[in-house]
Amino acid sequence: MENKSGSTLIHDAIALFIITLVAGVLLGAVYTITKDPIEKADEKTTNEAYAAVYKDAEFNADDALTKSLESFQKDLTAGKADDENFSYTDVELIEARTAKTSDGNGYVLKAAAKGYGGNVIIALGISGEGKVLGIQILDASNETPGLGQNSTKEEWNKQYIGASSDKPLNVVKDGSGSTDNGTINAISGATITSKAVTRAVNASLKFVGSMAADGSTAN
Repeated sequence: MENKSGSTLIHDAIALFIITLVAGVLLGAVYTITKDPIEKADEKTTNEAYAAVYKDAEFNADDALTKSLESFQKDLTAGKADDENFSYTDVELIEARTAKTSDGNGYVLKAAAKGYGGNVIIALGISGEGKVLGIQILDASNETPGLGQNSTKEEWNKQYIGASSDKPLNVVKDGSGSTDNGTINAISGATITSKAVTRAVNASLKFVGSMAADGSTAN
């Protein structure tokens, strides 16, 4: 009886191993098949967002800009860019590109910060002088429907336009928000999401401000 139980255990273990192996192979195959289409769709969405937040511009990747971004990201993660309003250790500056127009040059950036349910991802157009020209929320799908997901609405996120790198923004809940005094009105019932977007915007502005301080300009 004991030998039979042992054989059963071995049989079950082998069956479980085979099932796990097959499932792993199938998942790997699905990932390989879907990886490229997902990446291409993400790139298309990002490019369309850049075109929306920085009108009539030509966008280019730049090795020096990327290295500066990576260096600044380390400062963010280490808390070296924190200010009296926020800590930016959760913010990720995903990428930056130069933006060239006939009227002058600037930058487009893709950034993320932790919201209520996960990362909120934004695209920003920032002039060479460090002012927000446009903003688009790329992903707020992890935020609460009807609350945090309202960050994607233009009537809310457009209040960031005109924000400057020399004045970090804070979030207020009394409706008095204005970029002139460095404040943003929170989404009703979604202060955490509002602060996540604001941290991502502030960190992006701080990066562009650091470029100007170093004497770097968008070429």
